[in-house]
Amino acid sequence: MKTILVSAGEISGDHYIAGTATALRRKGFDGEIYGLCGALSRSAGIKEMWGNEALHLMGVSEVVRSVGSVLRLMREMRRHIIEHMPDAVLVADSPDFHLPLIRSIRRRGYRGKIFYISPPSVWAWRRYRVKDLVRRVNMCFPLFAFEHEYLLSAGVISRWIGHPLAEEFADCSVSRGDVIKNIKGEQPGENDVIAALLPGSRRSEIEMLYPALSGLYTLLEKDGVKAVFSVAPGLSERTGEFLSRALEKSGERYYEGRGRDIMGAADVVAGASGTATAEALLLRRYMVVMYKVRPLSSVIGRFLLRGVKFAIPNLLAGEYFFPELIQEYATPRNAYAEVRRWLDMDSRARGDAMARMDGLIQKMGSGGVYEFWAGDILEAAP
Repeated sequence: MKTILVSAGEISGDHYIAGTATALRRKGFDGEIYGLCGALSRSAGIKEMWGNEALHLMGVSEVVRSVGSVLRLMREMRRHIIEHMPDAVLVADSPDFHLPLIRSIRRRGYRGKIFYISPPSVWAWRRYRVKDLVRRVNMCFPLFAFEHEYLLSAGVISRWIGHPLAEEFADCSVSRGDVIKNIKGEQPGENDVIAALLPGSRRSEIEMLYPALSGLYTLLEKDGVKAVFSVAPGLSERTGEFLSRALEKSGERYYEGRGRDIMGAADVVAGASGTATAEALLLRRYMVVMYKVRPLSSVIGRFLLRGVKFAIPNLLAGEYFFPELIQEYATPRNAYAEVRRWLDMDSRARGDAMARMDGLIQKMGSGGVYEFWAGDILEAAP
């Protein structure tokens, strides 16, 4: 195998692709790895042919508005794949982009191997998409055991030993003092109660959620809790600048280091659903999960996602262990009430909750995930 084309539409997918590429190099792969990616993949030595900011979309209405640019990107990638026939295609996340791309290149004669990290949540909704995975994808690498079991039962070739974050966080230690020193604005004291506020990773997500989190910030400040916004380094340049400007204008505290650092230094977390919910769990931090999309996306989502849990710890638990505040319920006062409920919890109840977190962490599997994925890729596409 000489060439691997990668495609990572989300920041989380970029993270998984970067880790897999690094593991492939450690295993001796010396061919070209290139494609659609972001900052993390570039730092891992992947050649960027297309930037992935166009796919940082959230909800149906955002996709509709950006459909022209997304389709142009898909056509360009499809044309390149068919002309150059890379030995393998490795994609992560973004099923509304990747499944049509996979269908189109297979129909046009691509016969190389296709691997899918974090495949679509066919166990939750739009189950018909599993047919694409069975027919057109050589191997899937789901993140959770329940996903793996469902895919196997549907006839998908699936491989799983764990979630890569479980290994990355196994020895994760955060210096609260060092984090506090790097907070922009009035810095909390070592003994202050700190709440980490996570507005998300996409521009559209931040635009929807920031007002509610800003309102929560005000309520917490009145209560003596020091709230700190996270401005993650993985944000695109434009999105990072947009959020930083908003925070500077409001005078709200923020932290520009890794999201996991401010979460680890905090006593409680509130913010966007997504990978951050798994990170909060692995850090043993209670999180109030909030999710807001634009009205059209909300109407369609209510029809398609009735009863579906968003937060990863809740999917693992099979119940609402972390509170989920969706759409009109994602208000400052509702979030404040949930944060306060955790902070006011007695020691016995909190101990029980922490023990529950430990049990859920065990469900995230064992280490060596990137090496495992890389080994399967090299074995399947020699």
